[in-house]
Amino acid sequence: MTDHLPGRYLTLAGCLLLLAADMGWAQPRPYVNVPQKDAPVAAPVAPAQEESSPYYLGAAVGRGRDSNVFRLPEELGPRSDSYTTGSVLAGIDKPIGRQRIFADVTVRRQRFNTLKELDNTGHKSSAGVDWETVDKFSGQVKAESERTLASYGSPFATTVLRERNIKTERTFTATAQRGNLRSKVQPFVAFNSRKTDYSAEAYRFRNNDRKAVRAGVRYRPSDLLTLGVAAVEARGEYPFSRFSTGLLSDPDKYKSHGIEFTGDWAVTGKSNLDGRIGYEQRKYDLSTRRDFSGFNGMLRWRWQPTGKLSFATSLVRDADDTDRLVPTSVTEVATATSRVTNTAILEGNWAATSKISVNANLRYSNRKLVNPVADAGGGIQNLTGTDKTRQASLGATWNATRNVSAGCNVGRESRSTNSNLSFPFKANTVNCELTALLR
Repeated sequence: MTDHLPGRYLTLAGCLLLLAADMGWAQPRPYVNVPQKDAPVAAPVAPAQEESSPYYLGAAVGRGRDSNVFRLPEELGPRSDSYTTGSVLAGIDKPIGRQRIFADVTVRRQRFNTLKELDNTGHKSSAGVDWETVDKFSGQVKAESERTLASYGSPFATTVLRERNIKTERTFTATAQRGNLRSKVQPFVAFNSRKTDYSAEAYRFRNNDRKAVRAGVRYRPSDLLTLGVAAVEARGEYPFSRFSTGLLSDPDKYKSHGIEFTGDWAVTGKSNLDGRIGYEQRKYDLSTRRDFSGFNGMLRWRWQPTGKLSFATSLVRDADDTDRLVPTSVTEVATATSRVTNTAILEGNWAATSKISVNANLRYSNRKLVNPVADAGGGIQNLTGTDKTRQASLGATWNATRNVSAGCNVGRESRSTNSNLSFPFKANTVNCELTALLR
């Protein structure tokens, strides 16, 4: 009984906030987007010129359906289900002198129609500060935490998971640089830590704790071009190692070092090219056959032919345990236990009217899988294979008023494989969401 109380409170709070937004409780101000935390530090605004509040409070209610929740092939009995998600949101984005503080918190309750064992309460929060000194040192300190239902689609055919699997991830980032966005030379240093845990025992081999330091320099020869180079050192461990005999108590630690090159080039007023290419060497204490030495990186081209139409094309070469080059919101197992994943992404956005926007996304990933297992003689052998994942989605958002917006999205995902290290599957998804903000 108590398990349903958070969902009832979220639903009640959401209804009240939706009603408040619709009645216009917030003071009339021009429409502004939810604060973006990656933007440069904003200059302080005089009270007489302030047009929007640095705070926001909101709620969202969504309804969705998944034709293959557990991402299983037809012969293993895929399950479809519908689900409802209620969320409460709050945040702040406020300049204080030369500094800027920001925080965002989302608490959500997800309930399934039939698969009640997957019902969960999750959250996503982040907080930090953009800082700057008088002598032009600047940087950012940021902490994030997320608890959510993990994506299904195990990279191993021996793992059929039909239970609730909660993924908890905590990240911390600190950066510092000499100079600002207009400085010709910008030495910088950055620290990042990421800790990921799964609640299901079948996924505990994916628990990971990684820390990395990056130091380098950026060079800006003109307003149109920025180049950079940095050395990267990382340390991490898997508290549980996965072999055919089960989970080992000894953690599998790994070390990596490498060098990376970055660039950002405004080719024309409508076209921009940016990317990051690095060479990494990584060694494991136990799973030595998973040692990696090679290139990874991302190249992205953004093109805006008109004021209402924009495209982004990305080519990504990613290796498991590296810095994340693309968000994991689409499919978190895209690189799980993959020695190398090559991905092509095409994104498009069309501002159909001043209130309606349409977006589309195509993604193709080719994974090279490796699974170290114990053989009959007590040694370790490497099982290898490849699979291909295709994803497509189409969505639309309607900003009904300054405070209320609604959107729907349909998607298709499929995977083919040439080994028994991963499942082939097909899945169709659809979801709609209504959001209200007071700010």
